Amino acid sequence: MILGSEYLLNNSFWLKKLKHKRIAYLGHSASVNHKGKLILSLLLKKKSLRISCILSPQHGFFSNKQANMITTENSFYKNLKVYSLYSKKTRRLTKEMKKQFDVLLFDLQDVGCRIYTYISTLFYLLEDLENSPKTLIVLDRPNPLGRYVEGSLLKEEFKSFVGVAPLPMSHGFTLGEAALWYKEVKKINTNLNVIKMKDYNTKNPWPENRVWILPSPNMTSLACSRCYLGSVLLEGTKISEGRGTNLPFQMLGRPQMNTKACLKWIKENSPQFLKGCFLRPVEFEPSFDKFKNQICSGFQIHLEKTWAKKGSFQAYRFICSFLKAFREIHPSWKWKKLPPYEYEYKLDPIDIISGSSELQKWIQDSSSSSKDWDDFLRQEEKLWKQQQKDFFLYP
Repeated sequence: MILGSEYLLNNSFWLKKLKHKRIAYLGHSASVNHKGKLILSLLLKKKSLRISCILSPQHGFFSNKQANMITTENSFYKNLKVYSLYSKKTRRLTKEMKKQFDVLLFDLQDVGCRIYTYISTLFYLLEDLENSPKTLIVLDRPNPLGRYVEGSLLKEEFKSFVGVAPLPMSHGFTLGEAALWYKEVKKINTNLNVIKMKDYNTKNPWPENRVWILPSPNMTSLACSRCYLGSVLLEGTKISEGRGTNLPFQMLGRPQMNTKACLKWIKENSPQFLKGCFLRPVEFEPSFDKFKNQICSGFQIHLEKTWAKKGSFQAYRFICSFLKAFREIHPSWKWKKLPPYEYEYKLDPIDIISGSSELQKWIQDSSSSSKDWDDFLRQEEKLWKQQQKDFFLYP
C-alpha cells in the first residue's frame, strides 16, 4: 500500500505543480510513511518545496494533548509558524492563517468515526477555502474500519464539532472520499484534489505488517479504534470509558457498578450484540479523568479476530445495549449534563455524540426492545450506504 503522501513525494507531476507554491502542512504524529518517518520531515528535505507554515489538529501535532477542549500548541517549531485548529478561540482558518499559504496539504490519520474530530476539521477547511484561489490537497490514508458502517445519521439540529455532517457513527469512508462527498453534497466551491493511495484494499484496511501509531493519546491500538465507535458514547455519561488506564475505550465501568447484573441483562436481552467479542469482568483504577484514584467495577472488551467479518462485533449497538442495561440495573443514574462538551453549551453530551435524541429516548423507554433499536439503525445505515457508494475511490 502506497499512501497519498508517499505518492506525492515521489511523483514528478505533483512536485513540479507545487514548486514555488507556499505550502501549509496539516499533520500529526501518525502522519508517517511506511517506515515510520514523519512526512513533514520528508517534505522539508525536498528543496523544490516551500513549507510556509504548519497546522495542528485536536490533540496537537505530536498527539500529546488529552481529551476535550484542551488547546493545542502553536509554537513548537523554531523556523515555521505553527497554528492550532483546536483552541478556545477557533477551530477554523483565520485570515492570518490564510495569508501564509497557497496550497494546504491535509495529511491526518483518521479512525473512521464521525465524532473523531479530524473529519470535522477537514469539512471546516473545505468551507473556509470556498471561493478562494487556494487549493486543498488531501493526502489519503486508510480507514482502519474499512467499509464498515454502523450507527444512526446525525440530525441537523445536533451539529457540533463532533458532528458536522449527516454521517453515521462509523461511515466507511477514507478522508479523501469524505472530502469529495462533502464538497458535492454541500455544493462547496473549493479547489480540492485528493491524492489516492495505491493498492489499498478495503477488505483488509489495516494490513498486519503495518505499524499502528497513536493518532491521539487514547487511541492506543487498532483494537481500540474498533471499540471506540461504541465506547466513545460513555463520554456523555458518568461511566468511565477507560481514560486513565492503559486500555482506554476497551476498559469500561464505574465505582460500585453491578457488572454481573449488567452483563446478564445484555445476554438475556441483546445477545446478538455480543458477537465477535468476549467480555471479561475487571476492576480498575483510573490515574486521571473520571473516577481518578477510585476503584471501578466493569469489564474489558476482548475482540475476536473475526471482527471484520460480516455479522461480528457491532461496537455501537453493544454499547447502546450496555447503557440500557445499566439504566435498568441502576435506575437512579443520571446522564452527564453541562459543563460544555466540545464547545457545545446547550445540548446534552449524549445527544451531541450520538447525533440525535433517539438513543437517549430508547434507553429511557423501558418498553422499547433491542430489536426496536436494531431495526431503527438498520434503516439509517441502509440510507447511508445508498448515498455513499458514488464517492468510493477504492474497490
